[in-house]
Amino acid sequence: MAAEPSTHANDWYAQAETSLTDLAEVVRTQSVCALAEVRRVAAGVVASLAQDEVLFVRALTQPNKPSLIGNMIHTAIFATMIGQRMGYQRRELDRLAFAALVHDVGMFRLSDELLTKAGRWSDDDLVHLRRHPTLGSEWLAQAAVDDPWLHEVVAQEHERVDGSGYPHGLRGDQVHGFAQIIAIADVLDAMLRSRPTRKALQAHAAVRLLVSREKAAFSASLLKTMIQLLSVFPVGTHVRLSSWEIGRVIRTNPGTPLRPVVAVTVDGRGGPLPTPRLVDLCQDPELRIIEIFDITQWQ
Repeated sequence: MAAEPSTHANDWYAQAETSLTDLAEVVRTQSVCALAEVRRVAAGVVASLAQDEVLFVRALTQPNKPSLIGNMIHTAIFATMIGQRMGYQRRELDRLAFAALVHDVGMFRLSDELLTKAGRWSDDDLVHLRRHPTLGSEWLAQAAVDDPWLHEVVAQEHERVDGSGYPHGLRGDQVHGFAQIIAIADVLDAMLRSRPTRKALQAHAAVRLLVSREKAAFSASLLKTMIQLLSVFPVGTHVRLSSWEIGRVIRTNPGTPLRPVVAVTVDGRGGPLPTPRLVDLCQDPELRIIEIFDITQWQ
């Protein structure tokens, strides 16, 4: 039996960056390679998230610099968390994370000029951009011949259950379940990163916008899972307590979404604490969250 992968979160993030950087070069040169390393990293990400939410917090709070590889990693993390909440077993989660890590592999077949273009894309640009699910699926059909499900999922990552997606306008159950999860995880990550035309959203605001704007594009059960995952005060959110202390939510309490566990880092007078103080609001009825705090304004 193979050894269980180490679950050190930051190590798996770094390994994902390395493996996807190497993969990008292979795809750009129109070569074909085995995907064993990416598969191994996917299993490591799943194992890490089964142990704690460190990777999840990192994905939620990662600096806003746009990054295709960063998006692929974050999408895998979010998709795994969603899959966990939906009751997927370990083998399914490994496959889901694997597909999410390579979901945008077709983007590496597009020109650098298109990918780095500032401002809005033209209609012609969008035509080329929308080829990437097909390009990725075609490459994976050669690189992962024993996993036909993988190139099917990647081909469908921009399909939507209401038929509004591309490239084929699939509807409902025609869209692979993994593709639906990867799609909503991808959209979430895009909302959390700054773009030239807008600022990054905090997780709770991203979910509100996603639910209001994309309600028909995703199934009700998937949207419900996303809301439950991020809760009212999602992991990684900075909050101000009724004591005027400031901290970061590090764990939610099922059944009591208004009373998570907070790592307090700033005291009531605005002074930084040398060591974070953990406060479980379920165990401390005198305290409550009074607002979500934009930590960038304090810094």
